[in-house]
Amino acid sequence: MRNPRRPSSRRRPRPSSRRRPPSLVELRRARGSALRMRRMVDSIFEDEHSQRLDALANYSVAAMRAMRAGVAAIGAAYAETAEIKPKHGIKQFDRFLSNKGLDVEKMRPAWVRFVLGGRPEVLLALDWTEFDADDHATLCVYVVTTHGRATPLAWKTHKKSELRDHRTAAEYALIEAVHAAIPEHINVTVLADRGFGNQVLYDLLDVLGWKYVIRFRGVLVEHDGEQKPATAWLGAGGRARKLAGARVTADRTPVGAVVAVKAKAMKDAWFLATNREDMSAVELVKLYSRRLTIEETFRDEKDLRFGMGLRATRIRSADRRDRLLMLLAIAISFLTLIGAASERSGTDAWLRANTVKRRTHSLFRQGSYWYRCLPTMRADWFRKLMSALAAELDDHRELSEMLGRV
Repeated sequence: MRNPRRPSSRRRPRPSSRRRPPSLVELRRARGSALRMRRMVDSIFEDEHSQRLDALANYSVAAMRAMRAGVAAIGAAYAETAEIKPKHGIKQFDRFLSNKGLDVEKMRPAWVRFVLGGRPEVLLALDWTEFDADDHATLCVYVVTTHGRATPLAWKTHKKSELRDHRTAAEYALIEAVHAAIPEHINVTVLADRGFGNQVLYDLLDVLGWKYVIRFRGVLVEHDGEQKPATAWLGAGGRARKLAGARVTADRTPVGAVVAVKAKAMKDAWFLATNREDMSAVELVKLYSRRLTIEETFRDEKDLRFGMGLRATRIRSADRRDRLLMLLAIAISFLTLIGAASERSGTDAWLRANTVKRRTHSLFRQGSYWYRCLPTMRADWFRKLMSALAAELDDHRELSEMLGRV
């Protein structure tokens, strides 16, 4: 019987742990995406210093490359494209976040104009998001869109422990700042949850000339001279009911109308205060339900598994967090643009493993996938997607509609 071959005593060489150096095509495509980002940033913040715009564009590209909101992750991703050591990239990005010359509040009007464009109407959603590990609470204003994700419009981070008895004042300050940045010809409707349901806010929005649909707690509601708890005004079977000319709370604060609804799928009844007298009860309920799209955007930003992991990022300074949020807003908008280009070019169908025609991946998710593929993508696919992206970037009217269409 033939003896089996003895295993060779020579050791097989271990596979190298070093990454393959990028090819010339990959480098060109990476630099091309950075150039497109720089052009986009230039078009938004025309009055900012050129070096700051360079840094803003480069770190926004790094955030997309890393798909993480951590300082180390973005700094290391920047080092890859800048061809420097990772530790130097991390230190440079850390210094960038502390740069007081990058004033987010000063840059806010330019960002608002970019997102809103020349559209005649906009739907805004207000909400707080908290980062307990850093004692931070960020007030956010988002543009509600039709593609399932809200677009970041304005934000302001505060020390959570210092917000006691000052939260309402912080809300009014940001609302007034956003109002100053929005062109007068744009009609604004504000959507907000129960935490914003108070009489002073109703009066402020009326003074600003904005419409609102704000949920409030089940307090006393007066209609046609009769005052009773809000739950008593629900229609038969919980159907939506609109009470025109109603007054709320024991102070009898007048609002345009109150909508009461308790659908079967609702955990709790909704009581909505609104000055949109032109809409029916059902239309107002549908309009308010669109506020929930900001929860999907929060997941894209904060979740470590499905998003950029902002919840796991430790930042002690409120100003540094606001600068990081500016980077993420730019990165998310650019990735959303790539997703829109995917649908424009028809490549979105390649991501669906089924035959349904409707969208199964958000524009942000599509853009994130295709951006990762850009360096090694087939040449014909690359040209097809980049042509569609160029059309999206050049056509500012369509860009504005996609980012914030009502």
